[in-house]
Amino acid sequence: MKLVHGAAAALAACGLTACSSEPVKRAPAAAPQSVRILNFYATAPNLPLREHELLCYGVENAKSVWLEPPRQELSAALSRCVEVEPKETTTYTLTAEDADGRRATQQVTVTVGPPKAKIIEVRVSALEVKAGDPVSICWKAQNAKVTVTPLIAPQAAQPDCVVDSPKLTTTYTVTAIGKGGERDQEKVTVRVK
Repeated sequence: MKLVHGAAAALAACGLTACSSEPVKRAPAAAPQSVRILNFYATAPNLPLREHELLCYGVENAKSVWLEPPRQELSAALSRCVEVEPKETTTYTLTAEDADGRRATQQVTVTVGPPKAKIIEVRVSALEVKAGDPVSICWKAQNAKVTVTPLIAPQAAQPDCVVDSPKLTTTYTVTAIGKGGERDQEKVTVRVK
């Protein structure tokens, strides 16, 4: 057995390069961060029927994330969007859960209205006519009442067509107006030679 005297003996006994009679102060353990939903929103909270919607979200300290209805597992991300297609007004719930089972939830409602007015096609019988020659303008539209300007009354036999006899080059505007007041337009110019 080897004897060590003095300060060297004290240091050897501690097993350190320095000893202290005061207890070692340790930093308190950091409290675990809570799961948080940073944001959750609909890009177009008022949506026409049969249209797609983006729901965007951001979460922090989450182990798992899901959206309902129907339940859909999502990625835990600071910023992400997912596409939904609600058939009726729907309240979506986003839930984020941490490793300890603590949860955070937020909701957003997407209001579904009437289908969007849409012009599918506009046909014209001729793009160039002599002054006074008849020209027909026909259309196919969805979810809308259609007008043609300059104002021309539709023909009774063909409710989706109008006939005009322009004397000057004319630009016709076909406008589809939906139940919510939204509009879709197409223009066609008939040149008079």
